[in-house]
Amino acid sequence: MCSKKDLTGPTLLEMYDYSVSQDLVLLQAYYLAEASLMLMKTANRLVVLLWILTAYNYGQTTSVRTENLQNTAALNDRVAQFDVTDTTIIDALSKLSYEPIAGLHLGIEEIIRDTASEPTDRNVRFSLSLHDATVRDIIEALCKSDRRYMWSVDGSTVNAYPRETVGKSSYLLNREFGTIALKNINGPTDALTSLMKLLPDEQLGYAGIGVNNDYSEPWNAVFSNLTVRQLMNRLSEHNGLRGGWIWSGSKGQRFFAYFDRGFKQS
Repeated sequence: MCSKKDLTGPTLLEMYDYSVSQDLVLLQAYYLAEASLMLMKTANRLVVLLWILTAYNYGQTTSVRTENLQNTAALNDRVAQFDVTDTTIIDALSKLSYEPIAGLHLGIEEIIRDTASEPTDRNVRFSLSLHDATVRDIIEALCKSDRRYMWSVDGSTVNAYPRETVGKSSYLLNREFGTIALKNINGPTDALTSLMKLLPDEQLGYAGIGVNNDYSEPWNAVFSNLTVRQLMNRLSEHNGLRGGWIWSGSKGQRFFAYFDRGFKQS
């Protein structure tokens, strides 16, 4: 007898499951491709946006952005009205230093004159009227009005200094030192003796501006790997919620002065 061959094939249900499975694979591949395309478009847009912002900031800003946002809240404080007329940037910073803004410390570096007989630099003068402006807005406006100066932030101090000194390692305020130990100092000026020992080739002095800048109690501190500018900032910041310092004079007669509630240029 001849045996009967098994001629059975896939059932309709099996064929349906196979078709659905293929459709699901294709659908999954489609969505993965769409997601990848969206990610690529988003990445490209971010690159373009970053490029635009970088170009904008390069053309607009006059500051070096090194600030710690937690320590520079004073930059966001607002001044109801800030007016100066036919003034210099140093005089305008003097006016700003008297604003009752807690946490605002200023470190100001004048352009050093060639000789003591040379008058204080007043070549660049300007007028400003700013309404409801932040401290940041005011400082930006001042540096745009006298482009010989720029500003940056270190700790809670806003530093304003001559643009020409940037990158000059020989400039006193840019010079770095290893370690300085301050023992029982009564005020910022006491630290200058220790600093002069570290930098014996530099001439620097102290000028009083009619106020007592002593600390509330003797201070001990050790600092390492700072610039002279950063050290001046730390000395000023320890003196209270407001204040600052100014570097001025002429070649051979350069000096620091410290203030706790504002300063007036002599």
